Amino acid sequence: MKGKQKIDKLYGNTSGLTRSYQKDILRIYKRKIPQDRLVTPELTRTLLAFSSELKRTITVLINRKGKIGFVFIGEPCDLPFEKLLGRRRRAKYRLRGFRAVRTNLKGSGLTNSDLITLASERLDLVASVSVGQNGSAGGFEYANLVPPNGENQAKWEISKFSDLGRININLEQEINGIEQSLRHAFLKNGGKENREGVMLVGFSTKFRYLAEKSLEELNSLALSAEKVVLDKVVQIKKNIDPRYLVGKGKLREIALHAKHLGADTIIFDTELTPAQANAIGEESGLDIMDRSQLIIQIFAKHAKTNEGKIQARLAEFQYNLPRLKGKGTAFSQLGGGIGTRGPGEKKLEQERRNIRKQIEQLEKQIDGLCRRREHTRKNRKTSKIPTLSFIGYTNVGKSTLFNRLTKSSIVTQDKLFSTLNPTTRRVMLPGGKRVLMTDTVGFISKLPKELINAFRATLEEIGEADLLLHIADASDPEIREKIDSVMKIVESMEFEYIPSILVFNKLDQADAETEAALREAFPKVPLVSAKNGRDFSKLLLYIEKVVEEIVDNTKVSDFNPEGRFEDTALSPLLHSPF
Repeated sequence: MKGKQKIDKLYGNTSGLTRSYQKDILRIYKRKIPQDRLVTPELTRTLLAFSSELKRTITVLINRKGKIGFVFIGEPCDLPFEKLLGRRRRAKYRLRGFRAVRTNLKGSGLTNSDLITLASERLDLVASVSVGQNGSAGGFEYANLVPPNGENQAKWEISKFSDLGRININLEQEINGIEQSLRHAFLKNGGKENREGVMLVGFSTKFRYLAEKSLEELNSLALSAEKVVLDKVVQIKKNIDPRYLVGKGKLREIALHAKHLGADTIIFDTELTPAQANAIGEESGLDIMDRSQLIIQIFAKHAKTNEGKIQARLAEFQYNLPRLKGKGTAFSQLGGGIGTRGPGEKKLEQERRNIRKQIEQLEKQIDGLCRRREHTRKNRKTSKIPTLSFIGYTNVGKSTLFNRLTKSSIVTQDKLFSTLNPTTRRVMLPGGKRVLMTDTVGFISKLPKELINAFRATLEEIGEADLLLHIADASDPEIREKIDSVMKIVESMEFEYIPSILVFNKLDQADAETEAALREAFPKVPLVSAKNGRDFSKLLLYIEKVVEEIVDNTKVSDFNPEGRFEDTALSPLLHSPF
């Protein structure tokens, strides 16, 4: 109940302790530490006395007002922080607001587990007081976080004192100074207070350079989703860890680094199984996202029309359904009754049924969209006007090219997936022939299957085209791989029977050497710049020639009789040296 006072409780390993003895230990809660003091001699003497008698470590969590919040029999690394304090603060560089003080019977000071707990839980400080002669306080150590630095990978610094009387710090000023330095480093490294900070993880069982290439594209996806990329890491592993993907040890290292940077989320450049996503999230204590989820999130973010929102929402539901999980008592069994599905039904099962019901409703709406689009396409067919659909990798300038060719003004952005809904316009070619041009959503490698299913109303526009204009970015060093990716997606959708021609865009961004190599390899393929309109007259004449030959059912030099793209036309690009 809101405003209810917390009941003092003894946590940890209380086995063998009488109720009377536990009450004695609970008196520790009555101790008050001045706000500018790290700890007091009285508190340390009390902790050491109980710890020596029990032969067990005692840890206390103290808030910034000097009040003891939790007394725990055990080491800091065993504390159930999420249960006691909730998830760590979302304010990137902010600390927990609690410091941990532990006893150390072995006199060894802070352990590696203590330091990892400091960084992982972003505690204000972690301190260790050792037993001296006659049970009195001996050596004292405390550690605090230090800001991330590219040259210095240390995450903490340790201060040691022979006795408590030598500690001469103002705790309030010390913690404020730490948070200020962490904030400065966070902003210096590109972080933003009002944006989600993420760490990207590339993974491969084969070659590092392939993983690094894919990770660069994931970086562009993250930017398109308006996230701040704080760092990237690539892990090459011969075998996939079925539970943690990269292995438990590597995952802990990645999570610790992400928290040190102030990241909110770790994004993996692969599709995680539901079990992996859950296990990685629980082990790391951070939000977890994979490549598919990121792409779906971008689609949902960029959907502006009702149609786009319906399709994006369906993709989200289909992705999330197998990944639902219960937490704690929230999904404890509910009693059954008359008219229910039966005794012991779980809330998780109710949520799954609710999502399935919403998926079913969205599927019906999309089927309705498909029928309406089919009716529109039939009307176009009766007009005998050829239809040309733009296809290509995302962010190759399809919409900019479409705008210039059709004199339209659909929104264009230098972001991945800025166009989701198909737009059709009528265009007159130089010879007076009219055609319909349709701008469609861009493709990407590893396109989530949920999106292909949800956006079928949009993708069917491609399947009804008489000709596909395959737009490629002439300035992209990965042009070969991206053209190949688009062709594979077209084949997976069974649209490979539709004639297609290549058009190289963004000529204004390509250097002279690349332009020369493209012209030599593809003397018939137009190279244009949608930005400045360069060579647009040649492009329109080329399109007109191809359309006339296709409409008249005559063979075009770049197509075979079935209308498929000849392998010889694609091979120079896939294997050319540029």
